Amino acid sequence: MTGENAWQRDPALRRALAHWLPEQRWFDGTGRPLASVAVLRVHAFHRTAARLGVLAVVAARDMRGADAGRYLLVLGVGAPHTPSPVPFLARTRDGRPVYGALADAELVDALVRRIAGHRPADGARYVAEPPGVALPAAPLSVRPLGAEQSNTSVVLDERYILKIFRRPTEGASPDLVLHRLLRDAGSPHVPQLLGAIEEEGTDATLATLQRFLPDAEDGWSAALDSVRGSLGGAPDPAAGDFTGAARRLGGVLADVHGTLAAAHENTPLGDGDCRQLSELFRERLSHAVGAVPQLAAYTDQLHSVFTEFVSLPGGRRPAQLTHGDLHLGQTLRTPRKWLLLDFEGEPQAGHEERIRLHSPMRDVAGMLRSFDYAAHHGLGSPDEDPAGHAAAERWVRCSQDAFLAGYTAVAGPRTPAESRLLRAYVLDKAVYEALYETRHRPSWAWIPLRSLVRGLR
Repeated sequence: MTGENAWQRDPALRRALAHWLPEQRWFDGTGRPLASVAVLRVHAFHRTAARLGVLAVVAARDMRGADAGRYLLVLGVGAPHTPSPVPFLARTRDGRPVYGALADAELVDALVRRIAGHRPADGARYVAEPPGVALPAAPLSVRPLGAEQSNTSVVLDERYILKIFRRPTEGASPDLVLHRLLRDAGSPHVPQLLGAIEEEGTDATLATLQRFLPDAEDGWSAALDSVRGSLGGAPDPAAGDFTGAARRLGGVLADVHGTLAAAHENTPLGDGDCRQLSELFRERLSHAVGAVPQLAAYTDQLHSVFTEFVSLPGGRRPAQLTHGDLHLGQTLRTPRKWLLLDFEGEPQAGHEERIRLHSPMRDVAGMLRSFDYAAHHGLGSPDEDPAGHAAAERWVRCSQDAFLAGYTAVAGPRTPAESRLLRAYVLDKAVYEALYETRHRPSWAWIPLRSLVRGLR
């Protein structure tokens, strides 16, 4: 089972994948039964007499025959080299096991060395990004990260991080495109890009390799530590002050926006664009009201906010490349600086939407909402702990104000139109969150709903 046709013809493997895929966290619609999985393309990256490693792109269909997405799998064939047993997905016709290979140190080591060596193979380009990386001669240790979302990441030797793009699309991922632009512009605000895997023919981004920063913590964890200090959970009251960190983060985002604006052609954000955006906000609200009836009481006020930025005159910055899905979890804080991560855009959006140009206020709004979540998600309902909620509100207000001050200090003051647009983005994000929480985490729905009410005052 070494050729692509053999993978495509193997019915036992396809049936096994149809059972296995819905159990993965990165599957779009986890738990949804699949009727079929087709193996579209297979790229072998490691082959010996006893072992095989492949990147496989598969297409899934649900029980109604609808498209359930395309996915990238990293599979091994043979006896896995792992410290603990791994579940087998299927067996080849000659009896060898097929398994998910990202815990297999030998196969992951081979995959990363092919990137570092700039060695294309079997329909895939393994690209060492300037200046690339000189790997140690000894085999690399492998530590899969447990927090899988839409992608899967593996840390190697606590020095490198390999990210597998589970939902590859035709054309380069915005994450790779923006990292290359920022690197070429000399931006210090992103981790160093060391390499990538791209599919020949489709130019889809299959994986990236970056420098891993063991002394960094993600911004979400840093904010939660501060919130605990602010609410009295830490012995040092100063631990609750996040304003300095928030101000620096705002300046970093503004600097990244400025670098992207200078590195890529932009388009004016005209009245027609604003009208289209206003219609999108109102359509999303109409869709959400059906599932979140509490929104109905605020529909008129929200419609007013979603239209008032359209007709304000002048002073709008152009639409440009942005992060697209910015929140505290997409940041890293080292002892010296902030870094931004994962420029892929909204995971549920299609490729065309994720590469579309937007106002930078979209990213600013995402971070403002993230501060609100960091402060409130650990609390019960407002009636249960009034003092805790009052302290959380103070933390949010101070952190948001500091973040905006840091952003403005670098980007310059917002025009009246930008301020109205920012408010609309923040409230649109809260509407989206209210719908998401109602469907998936009903006990959290009060967080965006309460914020929405405050934002309309």
